[in-house]
Amino acid sequence: MHHARLAAFWTVAGVLGTLAVFPYALALNPTLIAQLPMPLPVLVAAQTAQTGILLLLLCWIGLRLGQPLGLDAPIARAMVYRHKLPAVSRRALAGAMLAGTAAGLLLLVLDRLLQPLMPPTIQPLPAGIELWKRLLAAFYGGITEEILLRLFVMTLIAWVIWRTAYKAQLPPHAIVFRAAIVAAAVLFGIGHLPAAAGIWPLTPVVIARTVALNTLGGIVFGYIYWQWGLEHCMLAHFCADIALHVVGGS
Repeated sequence: MHHARLAAFWTVAGVLGTLAVFPYALALNPTLIAQLPMPLPVLVAAQTAQTGILLLLLCWIGLRLGQPLGLDAPIARAMVYRHKLPAVSRRALAGAMLAGTAAGLLLLVLDRLLQPLMPPTIQPLPAGIELWKRLLAAFYGGITEEILLRLFVMTLIAWVIWRTAYKAQLPPHAIVFRAAIVAAAVLFGIGHLPAAAGIWPLTPVVIARTVALNTLGGIVFGYIYWQWGLEHCMLAHFCADIALHVVGGS
């Protein structure tokens, strides 16, 4: 099956990213272990299997639909299929790292500015989560979230717009990608509401803050995915999460 090996590659990476966030998630909510419906190792194994099956399907769909649109993971594709590696621009790599870091720092500043408007937390937030746990959490955002939101969701939205509104015209119009970038970014923001609900009551301010800040980051990552490929947007998201989790201490 075409794209299957590359889909399997990203599935493994995505599962590892999911496992990497467990220590941070448990540190953020220490009472979670007592509330688990099954022993933690069993839950982790079940979550790993479920995530792996889902990611394999979503990765294959994203790679398949992205092919005519030019949305791809060119570096990983060359490595997996043992093709000649594409020329990797140092400027693009540096741009992705700088854009991601700048986005993360901007979100930190905006988050601090919005703090006076936020309601009290549902329970006290743990202080001093170990650095290694915060570092590992960045791999979940950088790998797994980008597989879900850019490789699958953004690609699917772009493909639907391209096929319906533009009758599969080649090359795809830029508006196809811009609309998909924004739509996927908004869904990215909405997808963070369950995590926010574990920290604050979901007031209008909390909802607006959560969706808006994550949408801003999603737009940056989506643009990089469009311009340079999946690996670059993963790098940008990873750098943003390093700024948030390590510099910001969240």
